[in-house]
Amino acid sequence: MKRILRYFDNYKIKSILSPLFKLSEAAFELTVPLVIADIIDNGIPSGDSSFIVKRVLLLFCFAVVGFISAICAQYFAAVAASGISGDIRHDLFSKVQSIPVSEYEKIGSSKLVTGLTSDVNQIQSGINLFLRLLLRSPFIVIGAVIMAFTISARMALIFVAAVALLGIVVALNMKVAIPAYQKTREGLDKLAAHADNGLKGVRVIRGFNRTKDDCNDFKQESLNLYICQKAAAKISSYLNPFTFFIINSAIILLIYRGGVNVSLGRLTSGQVVALYNYMSQILVELIKLANLIITVSRAAACWGRVTKILDMPVDDHFGNVVFENPEEPHSVEFRNVCFRYEESHEDLIEDVSLKIEPGQTVGVIGKTGSGKSTLAALVAGMYPATSGQVLIDGRPVSDYSHSSITRAVGLCLQKAVMYTGSIIYNISLWRDHVDKEKLDEACRVSLADDVISSKKEGLYYNISSNGSGLSGGQKQRLGIARTLAGRPGLLVFDDSTSALDAVTERKFLSNLDSIDNKPTIILISQKIRTVKNCDMIILLEDGRISDTGSHEQLCGRSPVYRELLALQEEGGVS
Repeated sequence: MKRILRYFDNYKIKSILSPLFKLSEAAFELTVPLVIADIIDNGIPSGDSSFIVKRVLLLFCFAVVGFISAICAQYFAAVAASGISGDIRHDLFSKVQSIPVSEYEKIGSSKLVTGLTSDVNQIQSGINLFLRLLLRSPFIVIGAVIMAFTISARMALIFVAAVALLGIVVALNMKVAIPAYQKTREGLDKLAAHADNGLKGVRVIRGFNRTKDDCNDFKQESLNLYICQKAAAKISSYLNPFTFFIINSAIILLIYRGGVNVSLGRLTSGQVVALYNYMSQILVELIKLANLIITVSRAAACWGRVTKILDMPVDDHFGNVVFENPEEPHSVEFRNVCFRYEESHEDLIEDVSLKIEPGQTVGVIGKTGSGKSTLAALVAGMYPATSGQVLIDGRPVSDYSHSSITRAVGLCLQKAVMYTGSIIYNISLWRDHVDKEKLDEACRVSLADDVISSKKEGLYYNISSNGSGLSGGQKQRLGIARTLAGRPGLLVFDDSTSALDAVTERKFLSNLDSIDNKPTIILISQKIRTVKNCDMIILLEDGRISDTGSHEQLCGRSPVYRELLALQEEGGVS
């Protein structure tokens, strides 16, 4: 609660004005039945038209002022709620960007997307209704009961009994409804996760002709969510009938007792009408209050989910050291490095020790699952080593700041992620230090200039988020250009040429030698042709370094390397 109240600090005035305007509107509403009773009891029997006109004008003034108050209350509540939810969404997105990769992999993208969208929207609705109705509804209910006592203490007991019964009904309904609504949020997470999987794997699903099965699975998840939502809505639907039954029963009793009291001269007709109006006001406000409780309960459940994300640990395994010149070639050293993912019982990288000199080009090769990509992630500082040290220029990676690491180390992944925007935007990615000269060189070396020249708009060709309109090889070349554009002193290519044909790959590898700053290069690949001309080749096997040396040396002494070479020559890869 304290945390969400901090978000109200920038909207204190609006958060105070909205309830105050609602209270002023409510005050006018509570006065209206008394004015109507005055017209019925004094104006109509006497036939005093001027008295009636004055009272009607007074009611009109109440309506105008109440309308203005309601508009102001709605405005301030909407501005405060949208502003607060915007701040929450901003902090949530910033948090998502700063959590460790391992935490992101555990929680999954579906829950994060649901939190940023649906959960924050529910919180916004809850804050909006909270500001508008939290004070108004209780004020109207309590005020109506008090006004009833000013008219007739005996008749007011009917109000007290009705409000007490309604309070019990609302409390029981909320006790059952809140868990039901929480279950719907979990169902929404599952549906979002399934939709996310289906969208990401649409090519695989179509390639294996599993579209119908995927649609059926989605339909089942959607049906499960529908059942949960229907159950929750069914529980809430009982509230209005019970509320109407109690209030209408109270109204019947009120009119009956009122008629008796009028005949006995204890009450006037106008007073009975006023009591009826107060009872109707209680009915309306209790329904609003019940809806408020439901909405706030949903918002509270969503806030609980959001706080779990906000409470996640940040990626704090970085220090504050900055590279003096990030564009200079860097040395890399692994000292008895072991790494295992959280909740895993086995090391994926085990006792790896190696040293790469500045400006050296090193190839890393091995079978699938040998730990090549994990090695690349450790060099880039994406994961901290479980034991041992990864050093760049003689310092542990953990000593450097995150911004300095990303400036000095360029990691190019196998799957090049494309963002909605122009080609130049996809390559530069907001980086101020990427000027026109660096961008042109990156496009030349990566052969992305061929992709750019094939588009009429050139660098300003708009790409969709999934890179539609580009082949796998074109996306990889743009991804390589993105890595090269920052001109880092250490380049790590994690199977980044897998989609390139042999001729294009050969040209790219040749172009790497022409880079001005002569960076240290780590080429990770499953293809021997990619790494055969490297200064040194590291052969990984089951997370360990099996052997190191040049292509000729490994061919002479490593049976595993010779086996890979034979298989690739047989398949026409090398």
